[in-house]
Amino acid sequence: MFNKKAITATLLASMMLVAACSGGNNEPGKESAASQPAGSAPANSGKTVELRMSWWGSDERHEKTQKVIELFEQKNPGVKITGEYSGFDGYMDKLNTQIAAGNAPDLIQMGGNIKEYVDKKALLDLTPYVGNVLHVDDFNGGLVKAASFDEKLYGVTLGVSSSALMYNASMFEKAGVPLPTDKWNYDDFKNSVIQIAQKLGKGNYGSYDLSSDAATLASFLGSNGKELYRDGERHFDNQDMINWFALWDELRKAGAIVPADVQVANPPTAVDKSLVVKGQVAIQQASASQIFGFQELTQDKLALSVFPYGPAGSGMVPPISGQFITSYSGTEHPEEVAKFMDFMVNDPEAGVILGSTRGVPPAGKIRDVLSAQATPVDKVLYDYISLVSDTAPEIEYQQFPLDNEFIKLLQLTSEKIAFGAQPIDSSVEEFMSEMDKLLAKSKAQ
Repeated sequence: MFNKKAITATLLASMMLVAACSGGNNEPGKESAASQPAGSAPANSGKTVELRMSWWGSDERHEKTQKVIELFEQKNPGVKITGEYSGFDGYMDKLNTQIAAGNAPDLIQMGGNIKEYVDKKALLDLTPYVGNVLHVDDFNGGLVKAASFDEKLYGVTLGVSSSALMYNASMFEKAGVPLPTDKWNYDDFKNSVIQIAQKLGKGNYGSYDLSSDAATLASFLGSNGKELYRDGERHFDNQDMINWFALWDELRKAGAIVPADVQVANPPTAVDKSLVVKGQVAIQQASASQIFGFQELTQDKLALSVFPYGPAGSGMVPPISGQFITSYSGTEHPEEVAKFMDFMVNDPEAGVILGSTRGVPPAGKIRDVLSAQATPVDKVLYDYISLVSDTAPEIEYQQFPLDNEFIKLLQLTSEKIAFGAQPIDSSVEEFMSEMDKLLAKSKAQ
């Protein structure tokens, strides 16, 4: 359907909502003038088209979004957009009330619950405008699929995030170990962390124990042709988990990863306690955008790496949409709505203004513009998201429905093995049994 070219642009999280405008035309193609170029004045330029746009966020986001609206109005003198913004508290309730009353905004910022509103027939089908007014060919295909249902597009990604291996490049250099490459594999990973631990000596480690990390596990499974979860079922077996925990047990016995007691006292999730920041551990998992907070606390040079390749290639979870711009199905001006959506994500001037206020921009050409004028740490993030967008498969990532409970189960299993309280085989048997109970529980809800 679309040209879902994975040119640039995933662990993690979504929000909600949708909205509407004044009643009327529910057929998005009725007013369309497909030959009219995006950014030009509307066809009915003799009369001002008035739109409303709703979003949530910080004061910085409000200010920058308003500047983009003003820029769009300058380039499209026949269109006037009124902003309706707030914090997230109460945002959903207000929009739901507006939708019920048929008085919601034409343009609505949403999180990840688009399908709920598609099922309610509350969102505008953007498909008629794709390729002529609205362009998404510069997005990773998974980002398009995330807002597509029954072969129709209902939203445009505004910002993305992705999981990463964050590493202390200064430690690699100090140990004389080559930095991770774009296509390193698990043998490369093991060799690197073992060498770093050996060359830097006692109290230094090549990596945190990532056997408890769900994002790293998901990538490992993907690199072996498996998948953590899809459509109500797990797509891995006991042997996959045995292989997973055996990998980390091997590194633990080699003294290459952080011992269990040290990791509990210095968890990688606590930025101020991270041993990567303190220059004692070379690798940990993180959301890519977290590099800003970590880098502020150390003089060492931090960087981002893709997860290692396996027999099935890259197991990278694709860039994940954090927020979308959508429209109410009852808008009277669907083409102008589509033009503004395109402007937000594809216009270079708009991209510079918005920056990463909603996450890293999904379009590769916008990231290239930002990267060229970015600070060193900004450039690391933009370049990494572009790399992941090229590397990751074009799939729609499905998060486990009881994610918090799954994370706790994986953590508990990892700690039992790491502390020597239970062997790998029996730990995996128990893990799989509890995993299946979680799946049954999610289906019953």
